[in-house]
Amino acid sequence: MHSFTLICLKMIIVVVFQVLFLTKISYSDHLTAKVTGFEDATSPIHIWGYDRKFYFEEGSAPLFMIVERDINNFNKINLKAFPHIKIGLFAFQDLDKDGKFSKDFKGEPLEPFGFSLNAESKYQDIVFEDFVFDMEKFTEVEIKLRK
Repeated sequence: MHSFTLICLKMIIVVVFQVLFLTKISYSDHLTAKVTGFEDATSPIHIWGYDRKFYFEEGSAPLFMIVERDINNFNKINLKAFPHIKIGLFAFQDLDKDGKFSKDFKGEPLEPFGFSLNAESKYQDIVFEDFVFDMEKFTEVEIKLRK
């Protein structure tokens, strides 16, 4: 009997925890990313979301990576499933279709790229604070690709 009660108590705790986790209002229910300025309608657009400055500076471990291959969806990529409030978006068009952001030997971009809030600095000069935004304050983020 004691074992059954203990198991039931554990199950109730797990269910309550899951309910609280699922009802947490930290998801953006309305945010979409609009990508403009792409060169070739047949090349995929990649959007990487960063929530930590360290990961962006290291060029590793984005929070999410979206690849959109359909030309009809380039301007309406839905971001409502991502649970972070402050996030920065980096987008690029993968012209060589290798799944990576291509740069030359000096670190200059070879493919069209852009950031949320459309920071205008050179690629190497962009810092995390230039493109991070609060997901609750925007309904649509436009990213203009440039080379």
